[in-house]
Amino acid sequence: MFKCILLLLSLCGAALYFPPTRPTVVDTLAPVINPVLTWQTKGEMDRIVRELLSLNEQGTALPAPGDRFQRWMERQFFGGAKTDAWGTDYTLQIDRDELLVVSNGPDQEPGTADDLTRLVIRQSRRDGP
Repeated sequence: MFKCILLLLSLCGAALYFPPTRPTVVDTLAPVINPVLTWQTKGEMDRIVRELLSLNEQGTALPAPGDRFQRWMERQFFGGAKTDAWGTDYTLQIDRDELLVVSNGPDQEPGTADDLTRLVIRQSRRDGP
């Protein structure tokens, strides 16, 4: 059984190595690969949220969405950790009274059903005196 699995992994690796066969292999394996990549991305997003919450607890201003968030990600997370498992940059969005870390998901398109989000902090609203 182990030899069969090893052989299949070797064949998949060889098929991924050659650019003409890569799209076919990726499309075929997507149902198996995407749940793993989703799990990995959710873990990274949880780590980003912990870092943002730590900043908030220290009284440090959170990075603003857009370029400031991207620069903060580059300083805070080395290597490929500033992008999700599909190679797309994480974004920070303000949605009503929530701050959200967002991954565009497997389709790499913003605003679709496969997007992944993590709540950073719910802003408390205070009534005036």
